Amino acid sequence: MSQPGAGDGRSFQIINPPNTLQKKAGSGGVDASAVKKAEKVFESLRGEFETNAKNDVAKLAAASAALMANPFDINRRQEVYMLAHELRGQGGSYGYPLVTKFGDQLCRFLDATDMLDAKGLVIVKAAADAIAVVINSAVVGDGGETGRQLGAMLDKALAMAKGEA
Repeated sequence: MSQPGAGDGRSFQIINPPNTLQKKAGSGGVDASAVKKAEKVFESLRGEFETNAKNDVAKLAAASAALMANPFDINRRQEVYMLAHELRGQGGSYGYPLVTKFGDQLCRFLDATDMLDAKGLVIVKAAADAIAVVINSAVVGDGGETGRQLGAMLDKALAMAKGEA
């Protein structure tokens, strides 16, 4: 269909392409059996996550202890960061949102800090310890009172490092 332009003598044509997306997507309904199957697979991976997370927590503890001994060791700092980053990325997906929160706090702190002084090392230790408690004690969800205490501990350490407490 051609229509005149806005008074300039030109014309344009409206083209309505066919909508093939619906054909590709199907009816849009969700197959309940496929969802149940996916949930079972996901639940089986949770056990794998917990095993791997315990190993990563042990590595994080060792790396943070090494960093405490030598705060200028860039390789240990990077190892602490990468382990916290890995745990933070998976924690919430497997029912451990506190691991995600504490790992995120540690990663953000390391991103924002050039040199680790004594206060900075307290943050690294507090975050690594909080993550270890959550994983090793299977503190799922918000963690209730334990989760609140761990969060308060880490928040206080962060405030102290920033000179706010």
